[in-house]
Amino acid sequence: MRILVTGSEGSLMQWVIPHLLKAGHSVLGVDNFVRYGEIERDRNYDFVRGDLTDHDFVDQIMKGVDGVIQAAALIYGVGGFHKYPADILSKDIVLHQNILWAMKKYSVGKIAYISSSMVYERCDTHPSREEDVDDSLIPSTDYGLSKLVGERLCQAFSSQYGIDYVIWRPFNIITPYESGENELGISHVFADFVKNLVIEEKNPLPIIGSGEQIRCFTWIDDVASAIAKFSFDKKTRNQIYNLGNPEPVTMKDLARLIYRGDNELSFKTVKSFDDDVMIRIPSIEKAEKKLGFRPTKKVAESVELCVKHTLEIENG
Repeated sequence: MRILVTGSEGSLMQWVIPHLLKAGHSVLGVDNFVRYGEIERDRNYDFVRGDLTDHDFVDQIMKGVDGVIQAAALIYGVGGFHKYPADILSKDIVLHQNILWAMKKYSVGKIAYISSSMVYERCDTHPSREEDVDDSLIPSTDYGLSKLVGERLCQAFSSQYGIDYVIWRPFNIITPYESGENELGISHVFADFVKNLVIEEKNPLPIIGSGEQIRCFTWIDDVASAIAKFSFDKKTRNQIYNLGNPEPVTMKDLARLIYRGDNELSFKTVKSFDDDVMIRIPSIEKAEKKLGFRPTKKVAESVELCVKHTLEIENG
């Protein structure tokens, strides 16, 4: 297949693309580098830089495409969700609908939409099953809402125009390649913790909220390999799947796994958000039964791999 991968230069798609190429597909990657700036790398796939909110640009790149993995989005940590709500909600929806309209025009058969566990923000069922979103209140953050609307757009275009979809909901991906930023909460929590604990050796550790928030962290290749293998498989036609490692850990316990100091780690709350989710645990029963999906790494193993990578870079 000729697969268009949007948001191709982000960390998740950089793990997905090698799996696609190994399976014999050709890839056209597109990104606008808005999050981290220009990235120079050797690419063994076709690539074009461009803005997916530009209708004409999307129309141009869709020609000759057989399927789409739609991962383009403005992605931040919890602080970024509150700092850039208008950009996130408006731009992510515009670029997503541009892609779907172009797919209709050129009869592209299927889209794999990378959603988020943030659609479960106000879900009261734990572990959360895919169908629980249907009975939940809409997400509080504009990022969560943008993902929920993105899912509904896939379903609407499928219903009206016959475009197939699969919706993937990853839960808190751990990657060694995301860097923490100066402002707490703009990056994801894991990247912030690695920066502050491993690189800057802070103690007490600045945190958001109480530190008792519960999340489930998933090794990036577990998510990437499933997306690459099953996005265009007939068994995922018009389905939604959670992808995650259902091993709960509090933010404080995550920090303790990362910490390498000799003294006891302490914590200092520097900001809080009223809508910060206190617990988010996936049910992966559907992906296990239908796809044979199982996480290969525990949280502690993923943490060790990422910390080792960081220390190797720091030590030259």
